[in-house]
Amino acid sequence: MNNSGRDENNNSLYAPGAKVLVVDDNSMNCKLVKSLLKKTGIEVTEAFSGQECLAKTGTEKFDVILMDHLMPGLDGIQTLRLIRQNPGPSKDVPVIALTANPDTDARDLYIKEGFACYLKKPVKPVHLEQVLADFLPEELVKNYAACEDDSDKGFDPSEYDIEGLDWDFAKIHFSDSDTLKETIGNFKLMISRDADRLEEYYKKLEIYNGKIMNEFALSEYRVLVHSMKSSATLIGILPLAGMAFMLERAALEKDAKVIEALNEIFLKDWRSYSDKLKPLFPEAKAGEVEFDKIEFLARLKKLEDASEMLDVDSMDPEAAQIAQTKLPWDGNSEIGALRAAVAALDIESIKHNTSKLREEALKH
Repeated sequence: MNNSGRDENNNSLYAPGAKVLVVDDNSMNCKLVKSLLKKTGIEVTEAFSGQECLAKTGTEKFDVILMDHLMPGLDGIQTLRLIRQNPGPSKDVPVIALTANPDTDARDLYIKEGFACYLKKPVKPVHLEQVLADFLPEELVKNYAACEDDSDKGFDPSEYDIEGLDWDFAKIHFSDSDTLKETIGNFKLMISRDADRLEEYYKKLEIYNGKIMNEFALSEYRVLVHSMKSSATLIGILPLAGMAFMLERAALEKDAKVIEALNEIFLKDWRSYSDKLKPLFPEAKAGEVEFDKIEFLARLKKLEDASEMLDVDSMDPEAAQIAQTKLPWDGNSEIGALRAAVAALDIESIKHNTSKLREEALKH
């Protein structure tokens, strides 16, 4: 390990040429890490499942892997074991656990399982940089390059009083206020999507006489509510995070009574933030760009191509431009679903919704 990455002026980490893989089923967490490291020179690659991580580590050499613990399918511990067993180019790189539920036994567990260390989510910028400075190869970590401080030149959170949103808590997870606003925007786009999915999983629990009959649905429910807790905590909506924590704990303990009592209340409060967050995005108006079939189809194709390459920097603006188009048909549901899919980096849903929009566009 080395500590040469942090100079006496406490400037930002600078490690050009370093390659970091972020593995997390929550797209907001992946986007945040990428944003926090955008001035470091580090190349950040995302994987949204254990299976996708194995595919990438089997063919590509990374210098550090940041691995979420609780994921659907293969969790972080299972994925790490398979990385170590496979003869891929990233077989022996340091893997940092990301966890939203650290306890007194967490360090011993992660070290025992072969993790280099762990970071608590939501990840604070200073902690992320210090861990990377410690575990990146020493030859890749240069002296810190002074970066212009532009954190006070954009979005000013103090102008907005959003019920339940603790700005002071939220700001500790972001290097600048504009990134915070962008992340809240992604959260807002996914509110209905996540609520609909949790409602679906809840119905599948098959609660009978105070017992949960469907164990698989319970596992899906727990993983999703864990992700929702992480998202709410990240942007400082602590009441939502608290209820999500209670539901996650109840799912872990198979406590059907708590889930039955709290689920509907939680979903109602969760959905309410679609309206509560509107004052932050007055510019988000649909139908400002006249419909041009050729241009519209080209944007759909560009978005599909960008999603195939997980080019987040291109996906977001293309989706925003599509959403601004004044469609000659009622495509609000498809547009909303597309924006949510882009925010969640859900490639299959992006393809599904661009296909539906393309079919309609060709009719006009």
